Amino acid sequence: MTYLRTGKALTTTLTLSVTALCSPVFGQEGPSRLGTFSFSQGVEYSDNVDLTDPSNSGFTSRTGLGFSLQSETRTELLRFSFDTQIVGEFGDNLDDDFDLENSTIIGLYTREGANASLSFSARYTEIELDETVALLADVGSTIIDQGTLARFGLDAGVVFGRDGPFEVSLNAAYRDLNYQDTTDLTLSDEEQFSFDALARLRLNSAITLRGLAGYRDTDEEDLLETEREFSFFGLGLETETASGLQIVGDVLFDHSETTTNAPSEVTEEGLGGELAITQLRPNGTIGFVLSSRIDESGRRSLARVTRSLDTPTGGLSFSLGVVNQADSDDLEFIGGLGYSRELPRGTLVANLTQEASSRDGDAFLNTSISVDYSQIINSVSGWQAELAYVSSEELGGADDDSRASAVLSYTRELTEDWNMRAGVEFIRDIQENAANTNSNTVFFNIERDITFGF
Repeated sequence: MTYLRTGKALTTTLTLSVTALCSPVFGQEGPSRLGTFSFSQGVEYSDNVDLTDPSNSGFTSRTGLGFSLQSETRTELLRFSFDTQIVGEFGDNLDDDFDLENSTIIGLYTREGANASLSFSARYTEIELDETVALLADVGSTIIDQGTLARFGLDAGVVFGRDGPFEVSLNAAYRDLNYQDTTDLTLSDEEQFSFDALARLRLNSAITLRGLAGYRDTDEEDLLETEREFSFFGLGLETETASGLQIVGDVLFDHSETTTNAPSEVTEEGLGGELAITQLRPNGTIGFVLSSRIDESGRRSLARVTRSLDTPTGGLSFSLGVVNQADSDDLEFIGGLGYSRELPRGTLVANLTQEASSRDGDAFLNTSISVDYSQIINSVSGWQAELAYVSSEELGGADDDSRASAVLSYTRELTEDWNMRAGVEFIRDIQENAANTNSNTVFFNIERDITFGF
């Protein structure tokens, strides 16, 4: 089990697999079966438990429980996972009660063949938004808010003719998002279905023709009962030279349609294109990306250059570009910087990213900065310092939020099975439509995993 503390949450991450549902193939091929029971107990004191009111000070108890089973053969993998927390808050203006929070259930099945593969997964996650920053791909931008987000998702994918002359990849996904007790009026429940297909025709070892298409339908439970449909189709080319130059280019037609019960209908459509060029180097890669696409927030165009370097003790990567959104007259900078280094007695990891995204018809510029330094004290203990900053800025709007946090922690192996982590954390929320809030927290946690085979 990996113990993390992101935002104000003592999070237990674990993986489960159920072998009782194994097919006969598992038994015939001699499956590898593994189970894990995970337990953690944490207690913390904060002068602002839920980041809403400085008068809400008190103690929080978090008990993390999980159980995992896994069965795997040469061609198949079956996994089912569940974990949850029992959280109790005690103090001024708090519930003085225990609740189940931050629960996750995951099921996964994959099968690999000689030239085909099949995958299916189901996931349910319940996130306490007042304890963490949600930067989620299916949400589209950073969420800094109070309340709860419950997500249910299904994913299925199949590939035929993999690495052959003609290859087809099909993927489908279903998402259901439900918000409770949030204060951001732009957050509404939604249901989404998406499907995409990619076909490759390899003419020779260097040239591949590609055809691609996709469809996404999103129903929002807002006051206008908004429905957003997005589709695309196009043709492209992949090529690679003997010197390691890789080129992928697509010409597409994008169509976006937004309807409400007003009634009203807004349609955005037109030609789009994407071009990615990568040059392999002995110590990394050099790349260039050019894109112009249309979605429910209008046309977004960007250009970006990238470079990655491998070093004997780590790596360095950076990218720099500009993006232009239809609703904004200004060019916004996007890019990133990543650095990692193995030190004699520790590690240093730093990351900076700034990217554009869309949510509910609006465009956002999301920024994330993190620095993580860990140091070994001796064979059983160490310390870690973490700094983080995230922000979400609406392009052409006023929905801007940001959060800064700092964590200093000490870890120690108490016994062969038990680990301990203790430290302090500072959080500052800066929200456009609410008062700024601070939180100072002292935390202590112990944990252990029990692993067994059968």
